[in-house]
Amino acid sequence: MPEQQPVAVTGIGVVSPIGIGRTAFWEALRDGCSGIAPLEGWARASGLPRIAAPVGEFAAKDLIASPQLRRMDRLSRMAVASSRLALDDAGIAPADLPSERVGVVFGTALGNLEESVAHLDRVFTRGPAAASPMVFPNLVMNAPAGYVAMEFGFTGANFTVAQAEVSGEQAVVLGCEMLQSGRADVVLAGGGDQLSTVLLEGYHRARVLAGQRGGREWSSPYDSARSGIVLGEGAAILVLEPLAQARARQAAVYAIVDGAARFAVDAPRYDWPDRADGARESLRALLGDGVQLVCGGANSSRRLDRCELTLFADALRTHAADASVTSIKGAVGEFGAAGALTVAATCLGLREQAVPPLCNLQTPEPATPFRFVARRAASARLKRALVCGLARGGAGVALSLAAQ
Repeated sequence: MPEQQPVAVTGIGVVSPIGIGRTAFWEALRDGCSGIAPLEGWARASGLPRIAAPVGEFAAKDLIASPQLRRMDRLSRMAVASSRLALDDAGIAPADLPSERVGVVFGTALGNLEESVAHLDRVFTRGPAAASPMVFPNLVMNAPAGYVAMEFGFTGANFTVAQAEVSGEQAVVLGCEMLQSGRADVVLAGGGDQLSTVLLEGYHRARVLAGQRGGREWSSPYDSARSGIVLGEGAAILVLEPLAQARARQAAVYAIVDGAARFAVDAPRYDWPDRADGARESLRALLGDGVQLVCGGANSSRRLDRCELTLFADALRTHAADASVTSIKGAVGEFGAAGALTVAATCLGLREQAVPPLCNLQTPEPATPFRFVARRAASARLKRALVCGLARGGAGVALSLAAQ
């Protein structure tokens, strides 16, 4: 990210398995609540998974004014609803903004799977004539970002980021770069993904779900007894503004994004890296004198969680004992753009001066130098935080955030 004026986070909108809106999301996260629950009403293969973290029904019609609502797919509804919540939280009326100076960046690893599978099933079983021209626009990856722009009349730069498990973090970094390059005055940045039957089946066949290779079916990042991934879904959007602009309008600032790094490390094509030594120097350059909070992407898989702990310890060195390490995946499950929710949780933690807990932690991975907070958020003096995500295949993104 260019070394220009820092970027302020002035609004947060969340649609998640543990709450709709940033207040409900933070309170549930703070109290150690998990959205992981028995699957009900999902057609799936026999056997695991028996649990997941779905977003319950929410009042989309109260958050989406456009008549496009009836045509929107479920992921786009989550994207538009979280955008509305973020703008309201930032105290910004869309009509007061020059439409061409508002950008949208939405990260999604897989897009609208639910309707895509149904569309392809009709085509394969009934022929091309069964393809619906009304549904097809929802199947492209940039449908959520497009619906956000149409809902609010924004005509500025509009991007969709698809980079596996770092799609959300990448979207936030790109949004910051848009502001710093002068391409926009305000950017809505974040991401989301959705659960679907085909996704549950795919992870089941890959044998990466919790309990499939032994152990119980649960999600507990960094726990020594962790047993695999539990899937989730959701969306989060941040309102990003140049810090000077936010201060000029006396906006409440959750956190300041003052640095970012992209990196790539050796990894199997369809798995997380065993080690991420190639990212060590990038993180050290970003961290400077250290941080008090590290929010990783650990998802209760043995490989990723171990890799993150080794990387963070190597990057922080003597500062490691001063840092609390956490992941919110035990609360919201794993999905491609979950990093957007991680960034939102980190910003809220900085504002509230509290470390989001590892809600299911029982026995921390041994021989690690970090602090782990279990069950409920813990008060802490937080000046700076690191958000770091690693994707299958080796792509990585890190953001440095400072308390206001």
